[in-house]
Amino acid sequence: MTAEIAILNKPAAALAADSAVTIGRHPNTKIYNTVNKIFELSTVHPVGVMIYGRLDFMGLPIETIIKQYRRKLGHQSFSHVKGYKDDFLNYLRSDVPYSPADEATNVAIIATDFFTKAHNRADKLILDDIRSHGRLRRGKINGLTQSILNKEIADLKAKPFAPSFNRVKVPTRFEGVIADVAKDCLKNNMPNGATLKLTTKYAGYFLAKSQLSSYRSGLVFTGFGEDELCPSLEAVEIDGIVDGKLKFVEKTSIDIGRNGPSADILGFAQDDMVQSFLHGVDPLFRSYVKRLLGDVIKDISALTLGVTLNDKAKVDAALSALQPDFDKMQRDFTSKADQYIDSAFTSQIKEMIRSMPVQEIATLAASLIEITSLKRKVSRAQETVGGDVDVAILSKSEGFVWTKRKHYFPPELNPRFFVRHYNQPKK
Repeated sequence: MTAEIAILNKPAAALAADSAVTIGRHPNTKIYNTVNKIFELSTVHPVGVMIYGRLDFMGLPIETIIKQYRRKLGHQSFSHVKGYKDDFLNYLRSDVPYSPADEATNVAIIATDFFTKAHNRADKLILDDIRSHGRLRRGKINGLTQSILNKEIADLKAKPFAPSFNRVKVPTRFEGVIADVAKDCLKNNMPNGATLKLTTKYAGYFLAKSQLSSYRSGLVFTGFGEDELCPSLEAVEIDGIVDGKLKFVEKTSIDIGRNGPSADILGFAQDDMVQSFLHGVDPLFRSYVKRLLGDVIKDISALTLGVTLNDKAKVDAALSALQPDFDKMQRDFTSKADQYIDSAFTSQIKEMIRSMPVQEIATLAASLIEITSLKRKVSRAQETVGGDVDVAILSKSEGFVWTKRKHYFPPELNPRFFVRHYNQPKK
């Protein structure tokens, strides 16, 4: 995992990222603190890109792909940052080589993630059934697993298709891959024919819909297009190539100083400390209070109705009928709380960022990464945020400028690197 920050105001955009990367899968994971996550997207124009999540694309390092794209881009420019984002996605679709085996591997990675989650949810349901009946009812295992798969399918059915996808059928060449992964992930659930058939239907949905796997990659493009006097930001997440198409979703689009805000601050990947700083409350606590409110409303209503009706069946029926009203109360509470948080915390911070000098937004971005790293260091969780903090500033006049940057080699011992890098012949 990682923590990354983008802070934008009218004069500039600041990007900051830690250096941690987690290799392997739980529980056999290893964390390294030496990874680069911020890059110049153009050598001549003030546009940068920041990456998070999975750091390879179809078996190739995204860092290498970015540098190859930068070379191909040369002096070409676009009027807005969105143009760079769209062109880079086209480059991933068309110019990055991959084989049928690479595509099958990517589909297997996505399928493993979704089927593992379904298996874990089915296991919880089976465990609850054991607790309720005092024994394992083997004949119920497939039914409980199917109920989880049906719920997952229903959730995905409500989501839009990912761009360029329009059907939920598993491509024929991946049917064997999906079947093998499903059997492996659900083997403890002893899936029968009906369950395996349902896994194929489930796969059709998670391959085509806009829900991405946990192994997705994030790309954050920011800076200044040719026609932009203030910075903009475009963020997307990608899940590799599926059925010959790039699977991606658009995440965030910020346009500073025109039709959008005059300043903004965004966190990516592990953004809990950014949210706490920006909104004045930890996002986990905020979610807990929302759930707790719903429970309190129901408990008070049940208590009141119990005294009035003195009949459990009538109380349950009344609570069921009142559920839409409970949901509305919860939404109203959340809306009012969000309005207060925005006025008391968020808008005031963004107002200060609007007036901050360039160096100050760089310092703020680095500090938020360091605080996130410190929190991981003193908690029981793995230190998935750590290492050196890299910080870059993008402005219309100075372009892409590093204010903090690590090298895996001592610069003073490698003068030829800088000669090669900065004295490239002009195209």
